[in-house]
Amino acid sequence: MASLVGCGASNAALVSQFGILDLTANGGINPNTGAAWADGDQYRLAFHTDAGTTATSNDPAFYDNFATTQAQQNPALATSSGWTAHLYVNTDGTVAQGVSPVSSPRDRAGTADITGGSGLGGAGVPIFAMDGTTAIARNNADMYDGWSNPFDSNNTVRLTSAQTGGQAVHYAPFLDQFGGGDTGVVHGADTWTGGYGAVINAAGNTTNEERTSHGNSNANSSGRTWNRFQRDNVDSKSVYAISPLLTVTEAVPEPSSVLLGGLGCLFLLRRSRK
Repeated sequence: MASLVGCGASNAALVSQFGILDLTANGGINPNTGAAWADGDQYRLAFHTDAGTTATSNDPAFYDNFATTQAQQNPALATSSGWTAHLYVNTDGTVAQGVSPVSSPRDRAGTADITGGSGLGGAGVPIFAMDGTTAIARNNADMYDGWSNPFDSNNTVRLTSAQTGGQAVHYAPFLDQFGGGDTGVVHGADTWTGGYGAVINAAGNTTNEERTSHGNSNANSSGRTWNRFQRDNVDSKSVYAISPLLTVTEAVPEPSSVLLGGLGCLFLLRRSRK
């Protein structure tokens, strides 16, 4: 009987939803708990889109749908849904900028709770770049306070002055860390944000404003990641995209493995009865 009990024991491997997060990277540690990844742990993925969109719509769903469609271009994410464009949006185009209500991406993405600080154990879950190994943030608060990889030093998460012609460049959220840009100054992709935080010019037309604020995926100050310039909102630019909550689960064994395991257990049981 002891042989049968032992045969039934399982040490199932863990898998990440959609298979992008590498659960062995960074020592196999969940950066928000400081412990090894466990069944049921949650996380998010984030990126900036390769394609661009205009910022003329007053419907936040327009931008979220665009972010989702862009995520689905990755074969691994073809069945994913519910991505949020991190973009502030005027939701009423019949009134002036500053009067129109503004949709917050924090609320739409479910990342508004930033209690507990940006270290271990804060509200929310870790956020990873699409390489599956770079932790953009430990939790919600960390997502909004400067963008760094908690597993790496600034030498890793910032471009060097030698790479940028003498200008320090802040780590890129969502993430084209070594992407192109101006000669000698790497700004990365122009990305609609609506201004972020102060909401200088949110997306969507109003009666007095048809411009939208944007940032750059690599910027020479952390604020310019979110609010560098304003442009006519008929221009086409990227958006930052963040996934819904994703979950780490135990791998489901192949049916053949279950069958072979069961036959082995039966063999051991029969032998124990002799």
